[in-house]
Amino acid sequence: MRARLALLSVCLAVSAASAQTGDLFVWSQLRYEGVWDPYPGAHAEVQRWVAEVTSVLSAPQRRELSLSEPELFSSPFLVLAGKQAPAPADDAAVGRLRDYLTSGGFLWVDDSSGLPAGGFDRWVRGTLARALPDAELRPLPPEHVLFKTFFLVKRLGGRVKVASSVEGVEWGGRLAVVYTRNDLLGAWARDPLGNWLQACVPGGEAQRMDARKLTLNIVMYALTGNYKADAVHQPFLLEKMRQGAP
Repeated sequence: MRARLALLSVCLAVSAASAQTGDLFVWSQLRYEGVWDPYPGAHAEVQRWVAEVTSVLSAPQRRELSLSEPELFSSPFLVLAGKQAPAPADDAAVGRLRDYLTSGGFLWVDDSSGLPAGGFDRWVRGTLARALPDAELRPLPPEHVLFKTFFLVKRLGGRVKVASSVEGVEWGGRLAVVYTRNDLLGAWARDPLGNWLQACVPGGEAQRMDARKLTLNIVMYALTGNYKADAVHQPFLLEKMRQGAP
């Protein structure tokens, strides 16, 4: 019995170690049956811009994982994107999601459907209600720290404008879930020639820039939490803006 426990401990340690990448920011994305990756190159665009306008260093490779993989708990930032509803999550998957969120994990859900209400949205709401029945998904107020973690975000961007608010689930005094419904990742997608893949409607390039700013704030919130609630504009950010950075 002791030998079995020792072997299990070694296996778990090796698995956890393989998921670590030091102090680098790792873009981890949830893989599920269906179209789980509507914009395969969007994450690289986000990481490139994060490196340009912040001091955050990113791991070069995206981590793709399911709720059943042990690396989940070594991935404090997790993205879930989609256009259609995934298959219903079983009780084991819902339990793993709850364990992840209540133990400090951060989940960003981006609805890429462009619909005011659709199958993906219903799946998200139903699954979160099962995973966190004691915490409600609700609109974030304009003064929430998420909107001033790095940029001062006053307008919600995205490929489309179908929602007037960002929603979130708070747990233990922090946002455990951020839910965006204007297809933020779609605003980052490029074609093979480097051109924007899709127009942002109805607001054009200004709406795309708003999407970029909100995306960066989501990443920075996941990394820093609430500590910037009283410190929005740092000197290096102001200097970058003086130099012409967006």
